[in-house]
Amino acid sequence: MSEVTEVSSKGSVFCMDDLNPGQPFEMEGGGVVYLRVCAGDDLRDIRKKTIKKQKEYKKIDGNLQRLTFEEVDDDLQSQMIWDFCIVKWENFFDAAGSPIPCTTENKLKLMGRSLVFSKFVGECLTTIRGTLEAEEEAVEKN
Repeated sequence: MSEVTEVSSKGSVFCMDDLNPGQPFEMEGGGVVYLRVCAGDDLRDIRKKTIKKQKEYKKIDGNLQRLTFEEVDDDLQSQMIWDFCIVKWENFFDAAGSPIPCTTENKLKLMGRSLVFSKFVGECLTTIRGTLEAEEEAVEKN
């Protein structure tokens, strides 16, 4: 589950072109979904695009006070995170037997309207997080 592709006698080897390629998870009944966790720089980029800092001035006890707060576009943030986390899928078909392309629109439609798919994705992402935490703990012990 790690981004480390191999360990040589000289050290760890990383694929610098794609440090978070996604892990394959097979769905019951067929189809494979490639998922990755959104964290670090990727999550910061999404937050920058979906959170706006607002300023407001109010009189409090006769004094003008500057108040700052964040306005979050929760819908856009969720959409961007799901689009990031679901890298691709294989062998997904509609009722007519036509392949379902892995587009942002289809990802969001399945996450928003298919309990089976959204539950599967959530459970798989929890598995990835657990594996990453276990790997971090192992590294810290060494």
